[in-house]
Amino acid sequence: MTTTTLLLKRSIKSAASIAKAGLGLPRPVPGSVNIIAYHRVVRDIERAERDAIYGIVISSDTFRRHCQMLKRSFDVVSLGTAMHFLEHGVSPARPLAVITFDDGYLDFYDEAFPILNELGLPATVFLPTNLIEKNTPLAHDRIYWLLRWGLSEPEKVFAAISQAGISTISRHEVRRDNLLALTNRLVYLPHSNRESVIEHLENALGRKSCEYPPEYRLLDWKRVREMDRKGVTFGAHTANHVVLPLENKKVAEDEITSSKAVLEQQLGKRVISFAYPNGEHTPSIRKTIADAGFSVAVTTENRTNLPGADRFCLGRTSLCEESTRGIGGYYSERVASVRLRA
Repeated sequence: MTTTTLLLKRSIKSAASIAKAGLGLPRPVPGSVNIIAYHRVVRDIERAERDAIYGIVISSDTFRRHCQMLKRSFDVVSLGTAMHFLEHGVSPARPLAVITFDDGYLDFYDEAFPILNELGLPATVFLPTNLIEKNTPLAHDRIYWLLRWGLSEPEKVFAAISQAGISTISRHEVRRDNLLALTNRLVYLPHSNRESVIEHLENALGRKSCEYPPEYRLLDWKRVREMDRKGVTFGAHTANHVVLPLENKKVAEDEITSSKAVLEQQLGKRVISFAYPNGEHTPSIRKTIADAGFSVAVTTENRTNLPGADRFCLGRTSLCEESTRGIGGYYSERVASVRLRA
């Protein structure tokens, strides 16, 4: 994303935030549930924004500010507690907020967990179970890194994609200034096709291209169990972080049921929550989630949840560092208050 585009986005976002604040829009009402979604919390935000897909990193300082604002404005509760209030229509004195993390990056343990502990806030982390304790980054990170590395030779990249059997990507799309859009196109493939693309890119670009940044690492089960004992809740996020509507019925069912079974085996307790990878779901997938024994599932649809909401289709606000920057490129309390609905 270019500097000009970022400044334009910030200007629009900041102006909208100021306008909303000036209109005195009401805060979420008691009994409503505001679920926030994060991915990675990092110390070096400049490096992380350079090496990661746009929109999944936030600095430790900004995350702390978000948590402090949420604590002032909401009762921050676990997802299970929030679901109880939504189902039974009980209205606590203040609106509720839930902090969630997708994907289970190692930096949750290093950066986010200490902040949550310090402030006494619960959180739920959704794990792609087949990748925990493996030295294999998530597909979207591998694709982004390989393309960032390889698009200086677009013909080689295009050939690798074609050899993987993907005919829906045109030669014109394979160019450096299309990095984010091309990454997204390749992420939105069935799991087997996506892995084939990654394998062909790794082979075409050579060994050095496969030296993925250590920041892409995910949690291990030892750390997961430690945090589970200290109040962090864990939910399922499929086994391989697949985009469920792109998979056939059997693969989707296996991804859902196996992720629940592995988590329950590792934690020794029932797992009730699920997050749809990339937020993608359908009525049949929601039914599979319910049939598998989950009690609640969250999307990436940006909305506050009110009593009576569909518990297998709860909305979340996805945030990153850029989400609460002002026009000048620095953290803005006013923008944050609107984005967090605080």
